[in-house]
Amino acid sequence: MIRPSLARRRVAALVVGAATLASACGSTGTAAGTDSGGETPTVLSLPRPTFDDEPGVRIVVGPASPPPSDSGGGVATGASTTVSDVTETTDVTGTTDVTGASDPADGAGPTRLDAPVERDVPSPTVTPPGPSLPHPWAGVTTESDGLLHVAIGCVPDLGAESLNGFFAERVGPMLGADYQHVYDLSGGRYLWLFQDAFVDHTDLSHRLDTSPFVHNVALLQDGLCFSLVHRGSPDAPQSFETGFGESVAQRWYWPLGGELTPEGLGVFWVEMAKDSVVPAPGDGLAWHPTRTWLATYDPVTLRRLAFRPAVDDGVMPIYGMAVASDSTHTYLFGNSFEQNLAREGGAANTPHSATRMYLARVDRLALGQAPEYRTADGWSPDPTAAVAISSRFAIENPMQPRFLDGRWIATTKVDGYYGSHLLLDVATDPWGPWTTVLDASIVPRGGDGARDTTYHAQPLPWRGGLGELIVTISQNSRDMAADAYGAPERYRIGVFAVAWPDEPTGPVVEESPSPDSPDPSPVTDPTDQVP
Repeated sequence: MIRPSLARRRVAALVVGAATLASACGSTGTAAGTDSGGETPTVLSLPRPTFDDEPGVRIVVGPASPPPSDSGGGVATGASTTVSDVTETTDVTGTTDVTGASDPADGAGPTRLDAPVERDVPSPTVTPPGPSLPHPWAGVTTESDGLLHVAIGCVPDLGAESLNGFFAERVGPMLGADYQHVYDLSGGRYLWLFQDAFVDHTDLSHRLDTSPFVHNVALLQDGLCFSLVHRGSPDAPQSFETGFGESVAQRWYWPLGGELTPEGLGVFWVEMAKDSVVPAPGDGLAWHPTRTWLATYDPVTLRRLAFRPAVDDGVMPIYGMAVASDSTHTYLFGNSFEQNLAREGGAANTPHSATRMYLARVDRLALGQAPEYRTADGWSPDPTAAVAISSRFAIENPMQPRFLDGRWIATTKVDGYYGSHLLLDVATDPWGPWTTVLDASIVPRGGDGARDTTYHAQPLPWRGGLGELIVTISQNSRDMAADAYGAPERYRIGVFAVAWPDEPTGPVVEESPSPDSPDPSPVTDPTDQVP
């Protein structure tokens, strides 16, 4: 549940250039985790909740151009922050206003149902120019257990500014990717998994549509250094996870949540199927989930040890969209992840199924165990008894919770592709009540909120050098083929930081759980069978 005590807030604008963390008073700062040469680094100090007229922030995923002069001020790359007032009022606990005017500061309103969301699956036959030429990364490429490992390089530190700069550029052969998920492998090692990546080992392609396309790819992080990992060869890359017979652009697998277990790294995957009918502009994307799978990997070599249907392998909802553990249980957060809104009557037929977040749990790290589901009054082994722990917005409620340093936190990009705000929620328990402590308007890298959009905000499993929360977010153009294919920088994730939130404060007004509206009937698909 979302605490209704944070009802309506007036939103002020705080522009953060190039992911630089600076104090709200406008002083130039040094990024968290960097060496400031003896000077004390500054960190963005966000106002704490007052339950009445609390300011929010506006985040620019830098580097970005200065906002227009009528936006109340702003900064160029590396400059100081400026606080200014805008007149937008946002309800952070109810359904997003889908008819509101656009925000003049970023070109996008709270939720834009009239904005096209166009993203075709590239042709699997695309070949990069000059594939027979020597590969620039050949000397740092190794093969093991059917996986190519390409040493990319290192970052100076793991603060938001360094990571944002790293991902703003081409990451070795990878020109762009989205829907990042980060898993702690222990010992300073992490696995990053991405959806839909463009991988060119020749370093000659500067466009997405002239680069080989894979449906998922991995980055292995060891301390400060990264390696790209995928199957296939440099001339013909393949996805990191091909499951039981990936068919490019027809049937594929996307990564979800996961945890390191005694058996290895467990990762949930959703099997996706291409729809025969492309939805009208604004009605979403032409694919849908068909089944949920659970894979296990060796945390050292990344060799796949197992790939099997999840115990609950349904998709209404998908349990495992996010996974987090406390000292006794591992929690599987569930959402329909429905992206083809035409299957639910079109974008305007709100609220959609993905606006509801559900919760299941297993014994700690027992991902292969039959889960029990959060109900109106406790837990049940019956999945049909589950009720949503959070139901809000118009299109989707893509919460990404983590249990970090003893605190339940969640970042949510309001309405995904369609929205322009990011929320930070905190809770004492994973089932809530969840309290919204930050409502930020977020502007894509480059500052073009009319052409580009952000989505899938996920907190990293570590905090910055000054204790701040580091958040990653995906970005793409609303019309990918027209605007991002020729400008790959539009299709790269961003990283920023916000102050670590306080514990929930103020009176709690409990809501009685109410039955959810019926979910749309899942579509039967021939790929929805065990291979």
